[in-house]
Amino acid sequence: MHLNRQQLLRESLRRYLRRESWVSLDRLIHKTRMEELAAVLGGFRDHEQFTVFDRLGDVERKALLIVSMQAPFGKRALEKLPPEKAAAILGEMASDDQADMISDLEDDFAAKVIQLLGFEDKEELETLLAYGDDTAGGIMLPEFVALPAETTAEEALISLREKSSDVEMANYIYVINGDDQLVGVLSLRKLVIAPPHRRIRDIMETDVIAVTPDTDQEAVARIVSDYGLLAVPVCDTDNVLLGIVTVDDIIDVLEEEAQEDLLKMAGAGAPVLEDAGFFTHVRHRFPWLLASCAGGLMSAVVMGGFEEILANHHFFALFLPIILGMSGNVGTQSATVTVRSIALGQISIGERIFNVLRRELTIGVVLGLSYAVVVGLVGALMGDQPFDGLAIGLSMMIGMTFAATVGTVIPIVLARVGVDPAVATGPFVTTTLDLIGVLIYFGISIPIALHFAGA
Repeated sequence: MHLNRQQLLRESLRRYLRRESWVSLDRLIHKTRMEELAAVLGGFRDHEQFTVFDRLGDVERKALLIVSMQAPFGKRALEKLPPEKAAAILGEMASDDQADMISDLEDDFAAKVIQLLGFEDKEELETLLAYGDDTAGGIMLPEFVALPAETTAEEALISLREKSSDVEMANYIYVINGDDQLVGVLSLRKLVIAPPHRRIRDIMETDVIAVTPDTDQEAVARIVSDYGLLAVPVCDTDNVLLGIVTVDDIIDVLEEEAQEDLLKMAGAGAPVLEDAGFFTHVRHRFPWLLASCAGGLMSAVVMGGFEEILANHHFFALFLPIILGMSGNVGTQSATVTVRSIALGQISIGERIFNVLRRELTIGVVLGLSYAVVVGLVGALMGDQPFDGLAIGLSMMIGMTFAATVGTVIPIVLARVGVDPAVATGPFVTTTLDLIGVLIYFGISIPIALHFAGA
């Protein structure tokens, strides 16, 4: 049903834009949610996107569309406007969204926009911009509901109603002392059902899960996931409440981190904006291919040492691609599973690591043995003698077992030394396994088979 609705909206927008039916277009976008409009406009051409954006009219709806669209739409849409109009649109956004957008703008244009924002917005904005983009401080909201511990439930509800238009998230009421330090938290549900004259200090939770402004956004996302929270408070070293990170920002973080890890695992580098230049894309991808290139050259050098075997036994070269390919696939599977476990905090120092290694090693042995039997039989039937199949099957089993082990160890080692383990599932693992696979095939398995054959 949702897909049909999106398809209908997409076709209607294209038809009205093509025919320049502005009245029909205005009527359609007026009754369409901005989130739905953003999902559809992502596939439209730039000038079509900006046409729809310009016809929204209302600055609040323009702000919501920018927040809902993927970058770099917001940057391009705002920089087409005079600074006054851009500031008016930014003024309708939450502080964290303002900070994200302004950090994307050109420096000169961003400075003009910041000057035009209200004093309170400007102050909050500069505070947020001082933190790293991938930290809790960089994505937190400075607006929240915080009340003294002596406040009654009735007074808290009155205060909540008064502040509801100024805060984005009011699911939690944070309890502070006279020094603005966080001492407790109270859910909206608990507040509503509490007796009117009861003090919130008596019904609040004192075991508060909080983070610091420097906490990595991935760690914040894990906390939200583990504890099922809708928001996490951000406190400084003195436990003074600075802001909150809401679940909608956590969803954005998870999507961003998933895209980044996917690109790293594919060896495509860090995410690059769509409007980035040709050489920017080349520059981001080039270094990741160096490992593959170096590994390929090293494999060629290693294979050169077995030139005599290849000259006398051409048949063995036919099965090298499948042995390297299967070993690479098993290694990538193990690396991906391990990276996921590390990201979810399921692998910790000590016994758990050895359990993971033992499991992946066992899986590698079972998979390697299974495929060794199949591929070895095919090799024996196609070869000149049965021992050809032995060499191929033995290489398959050893290669896949070793690949599962390497694919598990490398992400763990990288995580231990502070390197993102997602890089392990890219060219790094596959190149290592290709080199090792060649050594196993030509240096161990084939000589053994030839020895038994009396060659």
